[in-house]
Amino acid sequence: MSVRATGGCLCGGVRYEVRGPLRDVIVCHCGRCRRTHGHVAAYASCRPGDLVLLDDGGLRWYESDRRAQGFCGTCGSRLFWRAAGEDEVSVAAGTIDAPTGLATVAQIFTADKGDYYEVSGEGERFRGSRRDAAP
Repeated sequence: MSVRATGGCLCGGVRYEVRGPLRDVIVCHCGRCRRTHGHVAAYASCRPGDLVLLDDGGLRWYESDRRAQGFCGTCGSRLFWRAAGEDEVSVAAGTIDAPTGLATVAQIFTADKGDYYEVSGEGERFRGSRRDAAP
């Protein structure tokens, strides 16, 4: 299978390939994402079997509330996110090597956004999750 995308962390300690379809980017404004990223989070996603770790010496996982976040233990870059029972792994869009060919298709949890900014930019807007909330 051909490589769809490559990427990695800031220091290069974690490198990956996505060897299958990569969903376009969703921007999340929830409090969890803002705390872990320092602001909103932007994620593409793929099937777990399509994500291949090329160099994972620095990769660490933090698990809480049936969710796991993969990050580099050396430079701190947030790379992956996965909820228990989900059939996809989210890949931090900013860690994907350019050109990505991706577009922002949605912004979720806009009702939870920080009080220091306005929601702007591309994508359909949802007050909560795309799965269980109307735009």
